[in-house]
Amino acid sequence: MIWLLIPLVFLLLPVIMVAVGLPFAKPTRYIKFTQYKSPTSGVYQMQLPDWLKWFSNPEDGLTGDSRGWYWNTYFPAWVPSWFKMWWWSGVRNPYNYLKRIVIGLDIRKFTFHKLCGQDYVRDDFNSCGFQILYARPKSGWLVRPMLYWVRRWGQSDRAIVVQIGWKIKLSHNSAIEEDEWDNFKGVTFEPNFYKDIS
Repeated sequence: MIWLLIPLVFLLLPVIMVAVGLPFAKPTRYIKFTQYKSPTSGVYQMQLPDWLKWFSNPEDGLTGDSRGWYWNTYFPAWVPSWFKMWWWSGVRNPYNYLKRIVIGLDIRKFTFHKLCGQDYVRDDFNSCGFQILYARPKSGWLVRPMLYWVRRWGQSDRAIVVQIGWKIKLSHNSAIEEDEWDNFKGVTFEPNFYKDIS
């Protein structure tokens, strides 16, 4: 019975802790959205307090991606800001700091290799396929693997998308990131059997 409670606690903890931390969230900088500008062209990026660091998102904060996609299109305009922030960090993207910084990897300290499959796979119509990649540390021995499989359901907008492991690409071998946080790639566990890839 205890083994059933552990995953439940793991899932519920960010839902509760982000809700507790929202009244203490502080603005860090103003973000002008790069693509999705209606109804909002930008927003103050909010961060959870330091005592909730593992639940925070060092790059996007509580307000979603810098394109503005999450803030402007994920929910109808009438949804309040506090709910959007809670959903982003507590439900949709929990444990971001833990997954990206604590157990993630810094691409500057690794080389990236293909074990099998295609060189490039993504969840869109033109990049379906299968690959297994791994990141080898420049010093040390512990490799980090990643399995990525995208198979479209016929001609529909839906696909099987399975991504398990570290969020790595072969292109990280030559990547030069402008944003410091983009150098850190986190861990993911996404078995989605009916994802919209349009």
